Amino acid sequence: MNIDRIQFLTVPVSDQVKARDFYVGKLGFDLLVDVSGPHGPFVMVGPKGAATGIVLVDRAVGDLDPDTRVHFQLSTADVDADIAELRTQGVEVGDAEEVPWGRVTSLKDPDGNAMGLLEPSSYGNWPR
Repeated sequence: MNIDRIQFLTVPVSDQVKARDFYVGKLGFDLLVDVSGPHGPFVMVGPKGAATGIVLVDRAVGDLDPDTRVHFQLSTADVDADIAELRTQGVEVGDAEEVPWGRVTSLKDPDGNAMGLLEPSSYGNWPR
């Protein structure tokens, strides 16, 4: 096999502009791609320097189930600082919890897609 990474994850959204603004403006992601495609805009965002992107796909395009939700985990070096920053921007985010693999919290994007923030512990072999 020649597979070496995950290229992107697809997150269904009801408003690509609103979603893009959340991921770029509130989470600090880079806008990686924003082009017109055969099925409408192709919008991909990702954390600075990440090898994997998140494609914000219009829920109304294609065969997506309107009730589809996703969950993904984002890695951070300081979950408490990120919680404080997100709260100053009006994002609802839970308090950090201690788990064997690190400190975690969760939040949702404007479409209700769940994501976690994980400050990994030394437990396991976390990719960096």
